[in-house]
Amino acid sequence: MSRGTGMRATVRYRLDPPPPPGEPTLTDAVGEVLVNSDDEIVVETRRGVVRIPRDLVVATRIIPPKPQRRGVVGGSLAPLELHRAVADGWPAMTTDSLGDWLLRASRGFTGRANSVLPVGDPGLPLIPALDAVEAWYAARHLPANLTIAGPVGFDPAADPVGAAVLARGYVVSDPSLFLTADAAEVSRELSDAATQTVAAVGDSVSVELGDELTEVWLAAYGGYRSGDREEIHAVMTGSPAQRFATARADGTVVGVGRLGVSGDWAGIAAMWVDPAYRRRGLARAMMRELASAAPDLGASRLHLQVWAHNAPALALYERIGFRRHHAYVNAVTSG
Repeated sequence: MSRGTGMRATVRYRLDPPPPPGEPTLTDAVGEVLVNSDDEIVVETRRGVVRIPRDLVVATRIIPPKPQRRGVVGGSLAPLELHRAVADGWPAMTTDSLGDWLLRASRGFTGRANSVLPVGDPGLPLIPALDAVEAWYAARHLPANLTIAGPVGFDPAADPVGAAVLARGYVVSDPSLFLTADAAEVSRELSDAATQTVAAVGDSVSVELGDELTEVWLAAYGGYRSGDREEIHAVMTGSPAQRFATARADGTVVGVGRLGVSGDWAGIAAMWVDPAYRRRGLARAMMRELASAAPDLGASRLHLQVWAHNAPALALYERIGFRRHHAYVNAVTSG
């Protein structure tokens, strides 16, 4: 059995049940082969995941890798491959491996730091692999949590892992969008953000960038996001490199943001602006400082995650150069 092969193929197979007389009896599935076993071939196509029983397969043909999507940074990477590539940008307190799968736990602080990236071969059939995942999280008094990813608008039930966890009663989160961008492009788009911010808020505003997690930054972030100090500190300072943006007005912290590096990627996260100072350019000013710092840390590409229903934030990010790479949900054990 092979899972997560990375191979692309055309699979021709018989329709079952057969169509009415006179209609084609064969069809093709074109895309990445997710599973190639004695029982079935599972192909991720543009319309979703197709499961083909082996006895219906007529012919297969290997095809060249899909070219990078024009205008999408990292477009040659499959969704979960990209999640794996950037994992160190939001590091977990504890990590483990189940075959190729990455298991992460951080005492429940954020979904990303407490979820499985089921990319590649877990080294076990799917159901025993899920049993092992649940046991690993249960030992840490946490619910099992798996990241399921696909094209924007995808159906988690069409994914093999998604279908299996839904059958076990997992609850699926609202979808998030994974956005990517070129760091230099974002910096150019935001080149006048600091000037706009001063004009909108007043001369008393300032945005500072540092490499240390300060008490004032931590207090501001902890004021809107739950988690104990040890959890937050471990995740925020655990990347190979990170930078912290702090916005002040009249000496008071009114905004924070973080940049975390993972290889050639830098992730912008932990963005918060005091409600009294929103829509005045502070988020743009902080993002400019963070994006500008990425190349100095060896990262030329940016990523961030946003709820799919957060239209204002999505509009801002797309205006400054981010594009939609894929969507994802978290499937979590209920109860």
